[in-house]
Amino acid sequence: MRVAIILAATIRSVTSFTRVSKLRGRSLALAARGGRGSRMPQGVKKENLPTKVCVVCQRPFTWRKKWERCWDEVTCCSKRCNAERRRGGAPAPDAVVVDDEAPSLRKAAKKATKALRRAKRAGVADESTGQKHCDLCDASVNLLVRCRTDTTKKWRMVCGRCWKDVSGGVPDGDASHPNYQYGGLWKNRNAQSIGV
Repeated sequence: MRVAIILAATIRSVTSFTRVSKLRGRSLALAARGGRGSRMPQGVKKENLPTKVCVVCQRPFTWRKKWERCWDEVTCCSKRCNAERRRGGAPAPDAVVVDDEAPSLRKAAKKATKALRRAKRAGVADESTGQKHCDLCDASVNLLVRCRTDTTKKWRMVCGRCWKDVSGGVPDGDASHPNYQYGGLWKNRNAQSIGV
């Protein structure tokens, strides 16, 4: 009987403690976590949020909820810019470089790339466009054979002339070329065909 009374009193005190802690706990838990109200006041309009300039792309960006605890350390606007900064592509935060020629150079490079793609589609590109080099003779060709040629079992890309020496001119090799193994063909899809 005594055990039941003690147990009932303990349960009552635990439940009353949880009720009180639920009421008070919200404000206590937020304060303990450094939550709402610690850095940014509640109810600030979006246009009034603080802004910074990204050290990589030099564009302004605004405060976000996820940066609430570390806003002072934030220097980049996105994960992409942060990765670029870590690779060493960004200037130091203090040394802001203004280069008026950079956009025109980027624009010219983009135009040249587009012109090359257009020429490939039209079939008027340079003959060497898309060619690869043979691993043995270093000749630039449109068709390569992937094969293993020696005991290292390393895959090589060889041209037609070298392939005859490596395989004996037989697709599966012959007795005098025991280490030869065929592995497929590579063809230049940009090769210019002679029109009829």
